[in-house]
Amino acid sequence: MNNRKKLKEQNKFLLKIAESIIRAGNSSAYSLDFFILSIINRAISLNKAFILLLKNKNSLTAISIVRLQLDNAIRLNSINVVDNKDDFLEHFFEGKPINKYKIGKQPLSDKFLVKELDKDTPGALDLYNYLCDFIHFSDKYFQATKTSPKKEEAIFRIIIGEFNVLNENEKNAFYENMISISKTFIRISKDWIDSKNSMLYKNTAANFNVS
Repeated sequence: MNNRKKLKEQNKFLLKIAESIIRAGNSSAYSLDFFILSIINRAISLNKAFILLLKNKNSLTAISIVRLQLDNAIRLNSINVVDNKDDFLEHFFEGKPINKYKIGKQPLSDKFLVKELDKDTPGALDLYNYLCDFIHFSDKYFQATKTSPKKEEAIFRIIIGEFNVLNENEKNAFYENMISISKTFIRISKDWIDSKNSMLYKNTAANFNVS
C-alpha cells in the first residue's frame, strides 16, 4: 500500500476512534471528549487537504499543512503536560489561547509543547523547527522561486507559478510525517477511551445522544 492510501486509511481509522470516544463510558460526555474530537476533526481535514495539494502538484503549500498537523499534535499532547486537566480545558473552552495557560510560570508556548511531545515522539522538535520556515515567510520561498538558468551567464532563473518543489522521495517523507503525526492522535485518544471506560476520569458528565 502506498503512502497516499495509508493516509486515507488512517483518516478512516480516525473516524472510528472518534466514534469510540463518543461511545466510551456508556456514551458519557466530558470536556476532554470535545477537545479531542475537535482536534481529530481538524486532523482529518488537514490530511485530506495534504493529499489534494500533492495531487494538484502544489507541494509548496502541502509542506505548510504538515506544520499545521504538527500544531494539532502538540496541542493534543498538552493534556498530558498540564497538572489540572479540568482547569486547562476550562481555560480553552472560554476561548483563551493555549499559549496563555501556564504551568507555574511556564506558559504553554509552541516551543515548550513541542519539546514535551519530542519526549514521546523523538524527531518532533527537529520537524517543527524545519517546518516553521514554511509557515513564516523565509528564504525557503526564495529557494522555491529560483531554478537552474537557461543562459550560461545567468546565476539562476526565477520561476513564478510553479509550486511542485518536492521530488518523489521527499513527498513520501512528508507523507510518512503526516502518518506519524496521526499516530499521536490515535495513541492519546486510545488512552482517553481506556480512561472513560474504566471511569478513571472524575468529572461531571453529560451524555452523548448516540443513535
